[in-house]
Amino acid sequence: MKTRILLGSLIVGAIAGVFCLDTMVFERAIATRVLIWLLALGTLKELLQILGKRLECAPGLFATGGVAVTVVLVPAFLEGRPVDGTLLALAALMAGAIRLLVLAPVRSAPVAFPEAAGLSAAILYSCGLLSFLDRIAVAHIEAVYVVVAISKSSDICAYFAGRFLGKRPFAPALSPKKTWEGALFGIAGAAGVAACFPAELAGHDMPAWFAAILGALIGAASMVGDLVASGLKRWASIKDSSSMLPQFGGMLDLVDGVLFAGPVAVVCLMGG
Repeated sequence: MKTRILLGSLIVGAIAGVFCLDTMVFERAIATRVLIWLLALGTLKELLQILGKRLECAPGLFATGGVAVTVVLVPAFLEGRPVDGTLLALAALMAGAIRLLVLAPVRSAPVAFPEAAGLSAAILYSCGLLSFLDRIAVAHIEAVYVVVAISKSSDICAYFAGRFLGKRPFAPALSPKKTWEGALFGIAGAAGVAACFPAELAGHDMPAWFAAILGALIGAASMVGDLVASGLKRWASIKDSSSMLPQFGGMLDLVDGVLFAGPVAVVCLMGG
């Protein structure tokens, strides 16, 4: 627990430093967007490593996906606009198609096709879902940090409530330690954090009670993201996506809830 608290404090400090850099120096979301896409590419790499535990994958899978994402990412950064989700989805499909066409002549279709489909799905799951945070960052930088805080508060409240009060399993097939008590406290914690920062969340005045409702929705989405990631790891028979962060796991473990919180936040705050 001491290691988790220490490392968590360092992560929070680093994120606070990125926020200060953007608000006080750049006056726009430059460092924040760089951080988002570094997390996206790191998560993509871990997803492909998970894929490799169940499928036969040839070398260079991450390089193919990384190039496809970068081709879409760089122009958006240079022009100061959000990454286009449609172009990112097209890049994911093209990466899979190229991988299939290049390897099909030297590998059998039952081997080449699942790898290509897995590459496209991994790009959409990691970079595609985190692109919603990128959209929020360009529109209103403070909202990104509130959304992340809502997601993580949901995770923390659910963890401690489940540990000390949890009795009824929530989704034993995906994560045996998740409980209904933890889920309820997690949603309540997310609602409470959102109610404390309504203006920062919306970019304008908003009633605290309405922000709490949005926070509850974002928190619930974060829990779904956590369960999906847990299912992926159980499918691959692993506990953590990697050992990069002691007591935390890897980047997927760090952003699993945020992956699903971002799209819900965009729908709630930006209408689509």
